[in-house]
Amino acid sequence: MLAPSPARALDPTQPTGRYTVTLWNADDGLPHGQVHAIGQDGNGFLWVATWEGTVRFDGRKFREVEDLNHPDGRRLASRQIMRHGDGMLVSVDHLGLMYVPDGGRARPACVDAPALEAARLAPGIDGDYWIVARDGLYRADGAGACVRAEGGEALAELGVLALLARADGSLLAGNRHGLYRWNEGSLEALGAGLGLPAGEIRDLEQAQDGALWIAAEHGLWRLRGDRLEQLRKGAAEGLIQDRQGALWVAATDSTLLRYWQGEWQQLDQRHGIEGFASGALFEGREGLVWMGTTHGLFRVGDGPAWGLGKEQGLRNDFVRSLVETPDGQVWVGHSGGLSRLRDGQVEVLMPRPGWPASSVLSLAPASDGGVWAGTYNRGVMHLDPGAEAHARPLVPEGSPLATEHVRALLEDPEGMLWIGTERGLKAWRDGLVDEQPLPTLPTLPVRALHHVDDGTLWIGLLGGLARRGADGRLVVLEPEIDFPALSAFDFLSDPDGTLWIASDRGVLRHRDGAFRLYGRRQGLTGSALFRILSDDFGNLWVSSNEGVSRMPRASFDEIDRGDAVQLDIQSFTRDDGMPSRQANGGSSPAGWRMASGELWMPTAAGIAVFDPARTVDASASKVSLVIDRVLVDGMPATDVPPGGRVLIQYTGISQRSPNSLRYRYRMQGVDADWIEAGTAGEVSYAQLPAGTLQFEVQVARAPADWSRPANHAQVELRVATPWWARTSVRLLGLSLFALVLAGLHAWSGRRQRARQRRLEFKVAQRTEELREKNAELVQASREREQLMEKLAHQAHHDSLTGLPNRRACDLRLESAVARAEATGSPLCVALLDVDRFKAINDRHGHQTGDQVLAHVGARLLDSLRDPSVFVGRTGGEEFLVVLHDMTLDDALPRLEQVRRDIAAMRVASLGDDLACTISAGLVERADGELPDDLLRRADERLYEAKRSGRDRVVTG
Repeated sequence: MLAPSPARALDPTQPTGRYTVTLWNADDGLPHGQVHAIGQDGNGFLWVATWEGTVRFDGRKFREVEDLNHPDGRRLASRQIMRHGDGMLVSVDHLGLMYVPDGGRARPACVDAPALEAARLAPGIDGDYWIVARDGLYRADGAGACVRAEGGEALAELGVLALLARADGSLLAGNRHGLYRWNEGSLEALGAGLGLPAGEIRDLEQAQDGALWIAAEHGLWRLRGDRLEQLRKGAAEGLIQDRQGALWVAATDSTLLRYWQGEWQQLDQRHGIEGFASGALFEGREGLVWMGTTHGLFRVGDGPAWGLGKEQGLRNDFVRSLVETPDGQVWVGHSGGLSRLRDGQVEVLMPRPGWPASSVLSLAPASDGGVWAGTYNRGVMHLDPGAEAHARPLVPEGSPLATEHVRALLEDPEGMLWIGTERGLKAWRDGLVDEQPLPTLPTLPVRALHHVDDGTLWIGLLGGLARRGADGRLVVLEPEIDFPALSAFDFLSDPDGTLWIASDRGVLRHRDGAFRLYGRRQGLTGSALFRILSDDFGNLWVSSNEGVSRMPRASFDEIDRGDAVQLDIQSFTRDDGMPSRQANGGSSPAGWRMASGELWMPTAAGIAVFDPARTVDASASKVSLVIDRVLVDGMPATDVPPGGRVLIQYTGISQRSPNSLRYRYRMQGVDADWIEAGTAGEVSYAQLPAGTLQFEVQVARAPADWSRPANHAQVELRVATPWWARTSVRLLGLSLFALVLAGLHAWSGRRQRARQRRLEFKVAQRTEELREKNAELVQASREREQLMEKLAHQAHHDSLTGLPNRRACDLRLESAVARAEATGSPLCVALLDVDRFKAINDRHGHQTGDQVLAHVGARLLDSLRDPSVFVGRTGGEEFLVVLHDMTLDDALPRLEQVRRDIAAMRVASLGDDLACTISAGLVERADGELPDDLLRRADERLYEAKRSGRDRVVTG
């Protein structure tokens, strides 16, 4: 096994806000939230000391170090962890100071004092280490010899909180009262002489430049020679200096500080740090900084992504689209309007003072260097590239286009501006709007526009796909017939003419006139894809509500050739630095490849900025790979009895990107070839053949390149030969078998003829019984299916009207709102109520009232019969109507017709013709509105209709 070399430290030139903070606590397998100490062993496992025991962490899961528990199995608190030699030193309550060699069993660190309890540990300057115990000071070596130092009792009595060995052989110690120096049995107080105020000294660090850093309850201090200076006020619990020279300080309350070249920056609750610091700080060999608090274990990393949102000046971090213009300006459309990043500053461009707010849904570069901006309710705006970025509407107020929802824009080389709206495709040129530039194109919502160098215009529709050739000929493709998807959200062209399409079913590749779908069967999640971009390393990047994924282009070719069944996918979420897992889409463009090579993706909490070079660098690095356990019939062993069951557990250790690891394995002599295991970390075998077998496992970072695995490991198993497979036993068995076979042959002939007659009779008898039983089972199954169908219908339908009931209404409304939010389609909701229904009941009786409700429900269904309309009874005389893909202007005529139909209806009862009317409240869903908000507004409009005289529809 090749152990990876230490990686780079966190980049100190990056603002701390670009770092990713990840928390693990008891819900993630940490035995206890309070972390006392952190270390790392030779294999790369992170060791964590807590109130409830010691665990190892491989980046994905915690595994208890059982040797450090009480003999009766109880977990014991551990206080100190330190790497020494080829193992780990752990100070454990009750057990004392223990030494755990890499891959070995725990034993007392001190042979002559096996129960020695260590209050503080410190590495020495010559390979030994120091122990402050309750009864004195000890100097220890790796062989288990712990020698008590003369005069060390005075140091032990201090109640040491911090310990540091100096080059001259002395020790610096901090306690509740100040700073001390111990040298050859002599103890000297240093605090007052240096000018340190009285108080706790909680940690000490020797910096790379020779300075002494002091973490104290009254601040952070630096001692250079005889010069002491206070660098920061406020309590400090712990400190370390990383390999780049940056100093990290754990402040008391939910704060981690970084000091670099005279500048302080911090991470705190805004970045996800919680709890009171315990003083546990550690830099791992992958360059990550780890911190322990009362609330868990925190990792600070600089992954492949970082977030840009409100903290960096965006007016709103629900980002929908963005573009970079050739002058380097970045234009960002979000729910609050439009912002621009220019010269490192974020400017708010829309709304201007006095303007109404409007979401910017889409953007497109303009030929003059500015941008076109499509809005939610103000049509299209043009902004020039100048410092003022003057904005002007494309069309005057009153024009139909002035209030359109615009989700896609494209200015083609001829100067035509193509405009994708919810009511289809529009075009503008030289001040004139063409409402139907492509008359035969369906009037479906447009989600993406793409111009190819050969003059082809591709149009992505919500429910379709079309292309207009350079000759002006339009081809409309039928969903799931002409192409294997329903909707298209983005396009990417390759120089060879290949077109990649992000769709609701996955990635489509259009080449040589044919489409190929790569979706759920090829390893994608099944979520709709919003944006597809390429990097400089041969990869495609796609965004969705499941995060952002990277796939090598070669992986698609491997599937086409039949060399692979799934794409090699690396997914990125919040763990990798994304501000939100939800990448926004349904607007164009939902991401941009910058001139620098970075990829910017809009999310629900800001912009996720990816540096593809970081992921490529990480994929080439070595990974520690450990065969952690081999269990034979549940017990650790490598000798396997005949028929024994073997479980092999292995793990690649990556604290920086553990979810990117992929494995493959083989058992030589059993597996014909390598078996792809994905992310699985164990494999079991049963009935292994006798002999010496070798198990091999390899690890690689996704996308996996097995020609250059990141590491490999192997273990040898010895499988015993079963007694019945030995040569002597087999020869004896064959002889006996031949003798028995000859005797049985004669006897079996007679038995066979008699048995045949009995069997024929029994077969006939059982056949008849089975026929009768089968008929009974078929009937019982039919009755059960009918009963289940009836019960399912009753659970979701009103028995009086036959309409969906309140429960079904709630489910349908939630589904409709979720669909409208995902697709950006319009949605209307209405609440209807029978006027003066109580008077009908009082005058004619409840039976007649029930007849009225049944007739009203039937008339609603008959008048609103449409696949896009849902009608249900929510209770009493109230009904719910959900109108999919309809604006208020579309829905109002339908509701008015319903109202007139019901007013004209008559119910024959008690010799009278009974008439009734309804009142209705109708609303259209606003962007981001939830189901309860929709119902509240519809209910308000309903009561307004009642107050206004009934028998009417009120909108709002």
